[in-house]
Amino acid sequence: MTIQMLKIMARALRQGGRVLAAGVVLTALWTLAAACHLTDVANPDIVPPGGLNDPAALPTIRSGAIGDFGIAYTGSGASGSGGTVEGQVLASGLLGDEWINTETFPDRVQADARQTDPASGTFTTIFRNVARSDLSALGAARKFGQLSDTIRNTGMSEMLSLAAYTRLFFAENYCSGVPISYPNPDGTIVYGAQNTTAQMLDSALLVFNHALTAARQLNDSTAGKSTVVRLALVGKARTLLDMGRIVDADTVVSAANVPTSFAYTILHDLNTTRQQNGVYNGIRKFKRYGVADREGGVGIPWRDTTQLDPRTPYTRTATSRGARTNVGFDNVTPQYDQLRYTDEKASITLATGLEARLINAEAALLRGDTTGYLGLVNGLRGAPPTYILAGVQWTTAPTTPPTTIAPMAPLAAPTSGTAAVNQLFNERARWLWSTGHRLNDMRRLVRATGVRGGYGRAENSVFPNGPYFKNGLIYGSDVNFPIPLDEQNNPGVQGCLDRLP
Repeated sequence: MTIQMLKIMARALRQGGRVLAAGVVLTALWTLAAACHLTDVANPDIVPPGGLNDPAALPTIRSGAIGDFGIAYTGSGASGSGGTVEGQVLASGLLGDEWINTETFPDRVQADARQTDPASGTFTTIFRNVARSDLSALGAARKFGQLSDTIRNTGMSEMLSLAAYTRLFFAENYCSGVPISYPNPDGTIVYGAQNTTAQMLDSALLVFNHALTAARQLNDSTAGKSTVVRLALVGKARTLLDMGRIVDADTVVSAANVPTSFAYTILHDLNTTRQQNGVYNGIRKFKRYGVADREGGVGIPWRDTTQLDPRTPYTRTATSRGARTNVGFDNVTPQYDQLRYTDEKASITLATGLEARLINAEAALLRGDTTGYLGLVNGLRGAPPTYILAGVQWTTAPTTPPTTIAPMAPLAAPTSGTAAVNQLFNERARWLWSTGHRLNDMRRLVRATGVRGGYGRAENSVFPNGPYFKNGLIYGSDVNFPIPLDEQNNPGVQGCLDRLP
């Protein structure tokens, strides 16, 4: 949480001004009270201060927290430097190998070239939005604990899971040393100490466990109970995977606990630009990002016409962009648009049974169960989950993009351990494309063997390297984002503790 934002929030708390459902923090909210992104969320509204302690305000408070999380995760529809576009999905994919830069902003160009700048205003805002979402979700969870009967309400568990996901984003996409600070109602700031990556994962795991405790206290007949339980289980398993605890992760998301059909999605609509799908806007509307292809000579061949994959659809269709037809905002770089999200209203999955099966498959592979591994990955290929939205045309955009993927041919058994890992991570890359997983998977591949589940690959065999295609740059060595420079206003922060994968 940047210090400037904390001061603004603390001042708002002290003055007791009107609070928007956009998710401005309601009180100083660090204490976790004990207690699905469902589609019945009320439209955001304005709640007067006196109404914040009324249970009737909870749907609006929840909507605000979900809105803040959506900004942090998927971005928004604001254009240019005047507002937020990218969230973790675009930012992490840019530093990874999913997206390339197709515009002119120097800080985005540098990030694509793996030369991230701690002073970047763009990436400071992205960091700030994750921190804001953490406080907003925890604040909403606390309100649910105070104002609702937790035996009947799923809100507390859902909000705690969203808070835990923000910790996971910090662990997966940022360097070691991220602090978590928060404002007091009296205007003072509680400065957080720097957390190592391992400590941030511990924090995420703790909050997911709180979410599970809250969910399991619900009556079995409570609408939405299974959704919030599964949301927390998938998040917990993802955290355990990042810790290198693959056996535990496998158990947590067994098919009995999380069916493949499960999906928790972040919804978008056209009510405001804040509520729009930021991935669609950043790529297809504003043309600041494009689909990469073997970036730096080693990335995934997303656009290889001999390996077209319905899970990662793209197009270079001419659209109404004036003189910039078929090129990005920079008017030079060829613009390849993703087709998974086909308009500003498209939803983006956060946690799915698909991810659960991929975790089960990785566990099977690591214990030497090739038959079980193939059964899991080919089971997904033979019956693609219906919540994966994908177009299947490659040279022209379909008028009505299909909403399902046809069954795909099964994979053959890998011929070596190296081939098996390549196959698994390619499947993860394709299935989880544009959902904020790829950068962390690349980091897992190059992390030292035995360190939080690392596979010990050479960095230059996974991350883009060599000459960058713009501005005469050479790819740098960054594998994560730095702590923003203005965090050093916190007397306990001295920048990244390390930049290791």
